[in-house]
Amino acid sequence: MQKKLMALAVAGALVAPAALAQVQIGGGIHLQYFNHDPDAATGSTTDILTTSEPEIYFRGEEKLGGGMSVWFQCTSSFDVIGTASQSTTGAAQWCGRNSAIGFRGDFGNVFAGTWDTPHKLVSNMARGWWGGTNTLQGGSLVLLADGSQSNVGNVQGGFFRRQARSINYHSADWSGFNLNASFSAGNEATNIPDSASEKPRMYSIGGQFRTGPFFAGLGYEKHNDFLNSAGGVPVAGSDSSINVAVGFTFAGAVKVSALWMDNEYKPDVGNKFEDGGYAVYLDWTLGGPHKLYVQWAQRPEAKDGGVKLTDSGADLLGVAYGYSFSKRTQGYIAYNSLSNDPASDTSFGTGAASTGSKQTAMGVGLRHSF
Repeated sequence: MQKKLMALAVAGALVAPAALAQVQIGGGIHLQYFNHDPDAATGSTTDILTTSEPEIYFRGEEKLGGGMSVWFQCTSSFDVIGTASQSTTGAAQWCGRNSAIGFRGDFGNVFAGTWDTPHKLVSNMARGWWGGTNTLQGGSLVLLADGSQSNVGNVQGGFFRRQARSINYHSADWSGFNLNASFSAGNEATNIPDSASEKPRMYSIGGQFRTGPFFAGLGYEKHNDFLNSAGGVPVAGSDSSINVAVGFTFAGAVKVSALWMDNEYKPDVGNKFEDGGYAVYLDWTLGGPHKLYVQWAQRPEAKDGGVKLTDSGADLLGVAYGYSFSKRTQGYIAYNSLSNDPASDTSFGTGAASTGSKQTAMGVGLRHSF
């Protein structure tokens, strides 16, 4: 998103000019209108008007000398259709998206707040234009990462995660390589009594490498005691995930990338559950403002206690054509299809899925950044 620098006139009236800081204001609106057929027993859901991760941010930075500065960012939902306007929780609340305060310098960037985990940042390297979990132009991370969680603490499920109350380190660039790490503070232990022995904690680490047209990333994330049973009674255990992303851009016009993920849910008592999958993405500039996007993802059969669950997999195929009206505005038409195996009931999230069903979405989108 293009950044616009705005000097705060009010601040100038209150403080000395030497203390005046630059503040960036920007964001984006992503509107979608599509027909969705969940192929569920309760009927189809059609004519959906929604937004996908619309946001507005405020960023500021003050130079402290010696190459070090302090910075802040507050990113909030910018939902023009009003569905998030009354929410006070999750990503829809004020500063509910990537928001933090920290120090940066030659040593890298140290900050605390709500931020995408390093594991998620590795996934983002591969998925590119395609959304993580939305119905019309996403869904691959529904299969690979078991969905997403945004501005959350010890909530189980989802390795495509924006973690609240996290402490983060992003390294400087070392000849194309950088290292990111994050862990959650202890007070994220929501809905767990003080007398419980479970101590929820999130750890995430990811390495990224870029050189010319090639990139690669490796991430690992662990959730301790995020396994919560019905009734709010904590269950001791750990979840973990590893992901790998690779990609290459040919002739400056055809970007091909791939993502692999393996997840493990292991209670201290009971069977270990394993799932994951892989995806391939294509981003092709056909010429001028025209672009073609393709995604394909597959989740193989899951394992429970080391035993494969027959016909528990699912496949995803998405195709889209995009037209760029400018550098900041793009319209597109997209088709997305999720096919469940006979014993699987994975859903895009817009409507419930029947076992063995096929969900489809077809429609148009408009993205504008400012």
